[in-house]
Amino acid sequence: MNPGASARTRPGRTARRARTPARLHHKHWLGLILAGHLLLALVYSILIPPWEAHDEWAHYKHAAYIAENLALPNPGQRLTHEFQFDEASQPPLYYLLAAVPMLAVNTDDGYRPVVNPYAVSGTGSGGVNFVLHDREQEKWPWHGTLLALHLGRMVSVLIGTLGLLATYALVRQLSPRAPDIALIATAIQGFAPQYVFLGSVITNDILLIALETLFLYACMRLLREGPTARATFLLGLATVLALLTKYLALAILPLAGIALAVTVWLHRKESTPPRRVLYSALLLLAVLGLPTLLLLGRNYLLTGAVIPRDPVAQAALLGGLQRDHFLGLDWSAVPTALAYGFRTYWVSFGWGNIGTRDWVYGVWLGILLVGMVGVVGWLRRREHRRLLPQLTMAGLFALSVIALPLLRELIHDSSFLRGRYILPTLPLTSWIIAQGWAQIAGRAWAWGRSLLLLWTIGLTVLLLPFLLLPAYSPPTRAGEHAPQTHQVLYARFGDAAELVSADVGFVPLARPGEGLPVTLTWRVLARTDEPYTLAIHLVGMGGQSYGSIATYPGRGNAATTVWEPGTLFSETYWIVVEDAGPTPTRGSINVSLFREEEGRRRYLPVYDAQGNPVGDTLNFGALRIDRPADEAPVAEATQPILAEFNDTLLLTEVRLADLPQRAGWATPVLLRWLARNPGPPDLTVSVQLLDQSGQWVAGSDGPPSIELTPDLWRSGDRLHVIRWLRLPPDLPPGTYRVIVTLYRSSDMTRLPARTPDGHPLPDNAWPAGEIVIE
Repeated sequence: MNPGASARTRPGRTARRARTPARLHHKHWLGLILAGHLLLALVYSILIPPWEAHDEWAHYKHAAYIAENLALPNPGQRLTHEFQFDEASQPPLYYLLAAVPMLAVNTDDGYRPVVNPYAVSGTGSGGVNFVLHDREQEKWPWHGTLLALHLGRMVSVLIGTLGLLATYALVRQLSPRAPDIALIATAIQGFAPQYVFLGSVITNDILLIALETLFLYACMRLLREGPTARATFLLGLATVLALLTKYLALAILPLAGIALAVTVWLHRKESTPPRRVLYSALLLLAVLGLPTLLLLGRNYLLTGAVIPRDPVAQAALLGGLQRDHFLGLDWSAVPTALAYGFRTYWVSFGWGNIGTRDWVYGVWLGILLVGMVGVVGWLRRREHRRLLPQLTMAGLFALSVIALPLLRELIHDSSFLRGRYILPTLPLTSWIIAQGWAQIAGRAWAWGRSLLLLWTIGLTVLLLPFLLLPAYSPPTRAGEHAPQTHQVLYARFGDAAELVSADVGFVPLARPGEGLPVTLTWRVLARTDEPYTLAIHLVGMGGQSYGSIATYPGRGNAATTVWEPGTLFSETYWIVVEDAGPTPTRGSINVSLFREEEGRRRYLPVYDAQGNPVGDTLNFGALRIDRPADEAPVAEATQPILAEFNDTLLLTEVRLADLPQRAGWATPVLLRWLARNPGPPDLTVSVQLLDQSGQWVAGSDGPPSIELTPDLWRSGDRLHVIRWLRLPPDLPPGTYRVIVTLYRSSDMTRLPARTPDGHPLPDNAWPAGEIVIE
């Protein structure tokens, strides 16, 4: 044996032995990341209620149609009518995959989701669930349609998990000498809340993310290897599969040609035969062309449109390119759209109506900004500049993926750029975070990556019990006895429910523009065949509405069709107080239960605690509706004070009929007051008609004010009331005196009355004037 040769080979063997355990080590970590994502996505898919994701019912029906008919649906005909949008016009690839496990399920069970129409109120008062859920029907074991739904969700889980392999391969191209960066970037994407959510429901977005990641990886390989047949075929395959998944993939179609052209330019000095370049171009066109032509040709034959989806945006694009002012769009909405896109890029559950606290998005923004600064420093190193073509292609990819859906939203005069549309950029975002933080952290990178993983994994795990599940939970069960602060009612609504108690607000004051909490405690008597709507109105004097909400009980999480008899539950609703009438005024709450039937509302009859019918609405509570002090109207010039009644009211004006009256008529008496302090609830005004001897002839008693009850008065309130004196039909002609008094109805004692200079009035009554009877 030659010792020299042996000595020369040992270092290579040692290096190979050293690399092999390292590769195995990274494969083990990659396997753990994939397994962790798979487990977390499975948990999400099981716990998210059916159909509580963007258009999941429509996505499901597309896949179910394929499974039931072994054919693609007509893209010009709707498969669903329950919600606004239908997905029959979408490209078929994702639905073909989702339909595979559904082939084993019989979905002919007549299932249809019951839509919650109040979830689209925009305020959240109607709940966030777009569907009314029967938890007995939806629980394990699943059958029929619900089983097919969960099997379809499992396909999304697998796609999301396999998509992480493409992310790992992509980042290895961007940071070839740092496999740990690829692992951390893959973990950030794999445990990012929005990626986990999309990978746990039926949606074609998750497949588009995976395929566009594969597309970008193919671009990186093409740029590095040159226009080889293998790299070109992979690029064309990823592109066409993305196009067969969702039309938003049109954003990357030009990039395929750009990538091939740039590759040819970069490798021009390698004496690449022109025939090889031509072969690669033809291969790319062939892989892209045939499936795309088949898809678009089928669309045209069935619908008359090459792309039957979103014709408004297509027409605007084709027509707007010919105008001087590009598309006539409101470009000032771009910052708002991008800000909304960033928020929903990280956490946006349900139908995009469940978000988290602002500081969470702030943390993500900070993490990303730090990563961007670090990447800039990383690029300043000379050995990394050779990656400039790859990074330029990545930048073009991100710009294209963001620009197309942004442009579509602007065409529709919308600033809601949904984060799921631009989530194919998540692999690049994850790489920026991982590589940038590694650059800045330096030797402390072990701590830095631990913090990144702890934040990402911890957030996604905690969002499930603290955000997602509470959003779909039924209201809190209540005890047998109402809280002391509640008004006890025991009012029965038909044979369905009893309103045990209620509480209005924290203080008896409601201001326009603010929210008023109304807490109701119900006892369920029976479930109903159809869901009944709960209507809560804040009304002022005369029934004027100052705000209302309409929703299903429990904000859709406790619909009357799934009530459990004997259950007591309590829930708080927020009414936005409207500036709908004069203030200040006395407000109260009206509660009713109704359902729509043939365009009319059918109300449940209401009975009070004694069983007496009170109509179809229950009224309770008393509160003051008023503007803030700095918004209150400027008071008129001070009026002279006629009389003072204790420290409660000042009488400022009394107006009697100017013309002579006749026996049998009713004559009005107008009283105006200025409040000093709240009065006792039973305070009553009495307007009396006396003859010349001081004998009582007629009288009218009632509340001193039509605006507010005495307990709601505040210093400075200007109040008024009109009392009608009904003159006896046999009243002799003559002159009669009118006096005004205030008394408490509980003990009939009069409030002390005095003149403005402090002199007591006889009988605590103000002489208001005289009336002449003809």
